[in-house]
Amino acid sequence: MSRARQPPLVTGISPNEGAPWTKVTIRGENLGTGHNDLIGLSICGHNCLLTAEWITASKIVCRVGPAKDDKGEIIVTTKSGGLGTSTVSFKLLKPERIGILDQSAVWVDELSYYDMRTDRNKGISPLSLRPANPLGIEIDNFEQLRVAVANLKKQASKKNEGSLAYVKGGLSTFFEAQDALAGASETADTLFQEVLGRKDKADSTRNALNVLQRFKFLFNLPLNIERNIQKGDYDVVINDYEKAKSLFGNTEVPVFKKVYSEVETRIEALRKLLLDKLLETPSTLHDQKRYIRYLSDLHAPGDPAWKCIVAQHKWILQLMQNCKEDFIKEQKGTHTHAAMAGVGLEMDRSSALNRISLPAPVKRGGSFQTPKDDSWHYKSPQQVRFVEKLSDVVISQLPNFWKLWISYVNGSLFSEKSGQVEKLKKNARQRQNDFKGMIEEVTRRLVQLVRGALLPSSLTELQLRQYGGWDTKTPLSGAWLTQVIHTVRLSLEALSALEIPNDLLQVIQDLLQDLRVHCLLTTLQHTEEDVKRLAEKEDWVVDNEGITSLPAQFEQCMIQMLQSLKEPMECKPGEINEQRLLIILSNCQYLERHTFLNLAEHLEKNSFTTAEKIIRVSIEALRQLDEYLFETYVEKKSDPIVGSLEPGIYAGYFDWKDCLPPTGVRSYLKEALVSIISVHAEVFTVSKELVPRVLSKIIEAVAEEMSRLMQCVSSFSKNGALQVKATPHIHLQLAFDLKGIVHPKMKILSLITHSHVVPNL
Repeated sequence: MSRARQPPLVTGISPNEGAPWTKVTIRGENLGTGHNDLIGLSICGHNCLLTAEWITASKIVCRVGPAKDDKGEIIVTTKSGGLGTSTVSFKLLKPERIGILDQSAVWVDELSYYDMRTDRNKGISPLSLRPANPLGIEIDNFEQLRVAVANLKKQASKKNEGSLAYVKGGLSTFFEAQDALAGASETADTLFQEVLGRKDKADSTRNALNVLQRFKFLFNLPLNIERNIQKGDYDVVINDYEKAKSLFGNTEVPVFKKVYSEVETRIEALRKLLLDKLLETPSTLHDQKRYIRYLSDLHAPGDPAWKCIVAQHKWILQLMQNCKEDFIKEQKGTHTHAAMAGVGLEMDRSSALNRISLPAPVKRGGSFQTPKDDSWHYKSPQQVRFVEKLSDVVISQLPNFWKLWISYVNGSLFSEKSGQVEKLKKNARQRQNDFKGMIEEVTRRLVQLVRGALLPSSLTELQLRQYGGWDTKTPLSGAWLTQVIHTVRLSLEALSALEIPNDLLQVIQDLLQDLRVHCLLTTLQHTEEDVKRLAEKEDWVVDNEGITSLPAQFEQCMIQMLQSLKEPMECKPGEINEQRLLIILSNCQYLERHTFLNLAEHLEKNSFTTAEKIIRVSIEALRQLDEYLFETYVEKKSDPIVGSLEPGIYAGYFDWKDCLPPTGVRSYLKEALVSIISVHAEVFTVSKELVPRVLSKIIEAVAEEMSRLMQCVSSFSKNGALQVKATPHIHLQLAFDLKGIVHPKMKILSLITHSHVVPNL
């Protein structure tokens, strides 16, 4: 037994008002299953079923009859649903009564005449003008119908016999009547020409007004677009354009095509305006994303997001070059401090660099004195302030530049309704090398500009002409170089926080290394000069202890030197090249196993009595250095591998209780194995002896993480258990392949997974 259908529900009628016999379209729900299912339709109380045409279950077309009520509901009745309801109504417009002698601008239907005697309209049916019984007899059965047919044939034959004579006899009368009718027609045309002209003009005006009223959205759209653009309501413009495009994009009506072409012209101007705003510099990341989304919704040609990235890259490079040129002009005396304030060269405490970390005090005044107020920014050397300003430019611009690229790659810049998200994301992936080159160019430009200001000897002649031009007659002291190192380190930390690949930041790390060496040499040289000048300060005044002030001055000078060398000598893990770490570890092993033993023999041969103590202390210090560097290297290599395990396992909402049968090794495990193999290759190329030491620690870290993750799972399905059982075997096989290295935790992981999985099978 089929389920009973819902009663019909009328939710719309178009048009919603009109005169009798107006054709309307009724829309709604459950309006019947076919023509036979529709058994009733009334509008304003009038039965319209005879004119109804069932289209679909949600659409019926009919004509409105001359109902008594001016306004009423639309009720549909079906066999399957019964009597329906309506949420809309129809307004019946009744025409004004016009007498036969009244003037009218419209044509009056002559089938309805006006009876002045009864003061009411009477309708004459066309059927009433025909004979009621054309056969002339009453027909009750088939025999009577046969007799009637024979009678009609006889009458027709009689008419045919006399028709020719009748025509010949009345031919002259026929021609006279024809002439009279022709004259009457001309007279009627003359009399009614003005009336008919007024009727045609009124019909044209009415049709034009109806078109304007019905399609006023399209006709007003060009002006509305212009107004909304001036107000900055681009969202409204885009929504109106999408609506007009869906309605009139493929129209063949000349008027609509003309108006729509004007709309397209305004939209094209809007695209150009938004692109110009997008490429303006400087601009915020929020505005860039907003304009890109607008252009995506408007289906702008090309790739506006990539154009914005290219423009921002050029803008950053230009800012860096302008910064260098402005400081060089100031150094040459062409710019005063007032002019500097106009172009924004002075540093302030609200800069991007200082928002990361305020710099340590710079010591001035002899060799190492600390400034007492903020005026040190104006008293400091040009090169120091230039490095700070240049770093501030990079730190303030590059993060937004990097975030814009990330949004470009993951597709968040584009609107889903544009329908081009996947295509644009594919374009972004194809441009990864181009963007990597942009970042490389920015970091390389930063390094070259700093080298041109502080380390000109490290550049070629061609690079000096482009990035040099500084007055280096007065070299910077060690204290100012320490401040520069601090600034560059802050920049490196800020860029590393953006998760920019380390290979792109290697040039900055190399710059830091060269600056530290330069600062060390400069500080030692200046300290040497200060010590030499101490003799000139000797006053030969002896105190109570029998000494002068010279030893105290020498001690103070050395203490200040050691304090100033604290930051240049400090080496952070991120500033050491990983390959160099391996080389240092290999050198440490060789020193402990060979060099120190050889030195001990030579010390004994030359009769040094404390040789054993010297070697013991040296080996202990070497082992501490070796352990620190080894832990640093293992941490840098194992953390990315361990950190990728858990996200990789549960990628795609993976569930151990509900997973498909395993068909191969999952991607996260492949990535972990490839990473371990790459570490093995990197260590093997430097020192074969370091392979067991490094790989055992990394495999131990991976085993501990896998063991922890498996213990966190409450239960497994059969398919999940198969995957878990295979995981430790893969790691064990890898360990055996890598020179037979097997850590006990790998075996523990295998036992844990077996004991944890088997009971749930």
